Amino acid sequence: MYAAVFVGGAAGSLLRELFSLEVPGAPLLTATFGINVVACFILGWLYAIRHKVHAHVLHLGAVGFCGGLSTFSSFVAELERLAETSGLLVIIPIVAEITCGLAAAILGEALGRRRAPEGASE
Repeated sequence: MYAAVFVGGAAGSLLRELFSLEVPGAPLLTATFGINVVACFILGWLYAIRHKVHAHVLHLGAVGFCGGLSTFSSFVAELERLAETSGLLVIIPIVAEITCGLAAAILGEALGRRRAPEGASE
């Protein structure tokens, strides 16, 4: 399991760095906004299929990949930068990212349940 977390974390971290460099944040969103929302979607989907896959797949995907892909520390650092320039408008990206992240997780979970193989147990 440790190897799965290591490999998934390395892949997620590298992907996050690649996309955070290529897709800078909008004026009132963080650079990691889209990355974190995608990670929430994947986590929701993995949650839905958790009984249908091996535990190593969950460690690779949820703990490793999504843990490396999403980043709370960068989110907070970007919020501090936005707060310095935008003042109280920093509330907008906080609410947007949390709301969109929860919505993405719910959507991922719903799609995971819908696409579950026939006869699979929950």
